[in-house]
Amino acid sequence: MADVKNVLWTGGWDSTFRVIQLYRLGAKIQPIYVIDHNRPSASKELETTERLIKEIPLRFKKDKGGLLPLIIIKRRDIPSNFYLKSVFRRLKRSMNLGKQYYWLASLAKHYNNLEISLHKEDRERFFYENQLTEIKDDELGANWIINPKKVGFLKRQLFKNMNFPLISISKPEMKQIAEDDNFIDLMESTWFCHKSDKTPCGKCNPCKQYIRDGFGYRLE
Repeated sequence: MADVKNVLWTGGWDSTFRVIQLYRLGAKIQPIYVIDHNRPSASKELETTERLIKEIPLRFKKDKGGLLPLIIIKRRDIPSNFYLKSVFRRLKRSMNLGKQYYWLASLAKHYNNLEISLHKEDRERFFYENQLTEIKDDELGANWIINPKKVGFLKRQLFKNMNFPLISISKPEMKQIAEDDNFIDLMESTWFCHKSDKTPCGKCNPCKQYIRDGFGYRLE
């Protein structure tokens, strides 16, 4: 299994689930973390990711996955792309789209097939089901990319270099798998709040999404 999977790893629930999933399937993983020094939680996210890089191989000793050294990219160092910025601004007029999707699109031009850990609830916000095409892999399971024939021009330009491996699974389903396979403690040690590196604020978008998805207990 020579292919390396480029995974955007934030130290959060979804991307950590994907890294563990790939590791257990024997994949070689290139984790990528984008550090935004303007975000108060940046140091906590990085600390969480680096800790999990050490813990995952110890937990899954019988599996043959591989974690390459973490690539840390400063957000301000991602090359600016005027074309993608224009696409993003036009698309944002018609849908609720965080500014991170502009720089993720720019990053994905340099790390093709970059895995972004959007989950089932995200799919309902971003895509219709028929706008994604399943890529089947007998060894690593299903993955999804946009269907260029089903999405509009702007969405196609912004998301065309990204893969969405978790788009058909929900957070509660990930939780059930983690409980069944005895790695829920690793999942519960992930970080999500953008406004704090100590106690979740409950007010930022990730905190609100955790509450929406039935994970409000993690804010307590």
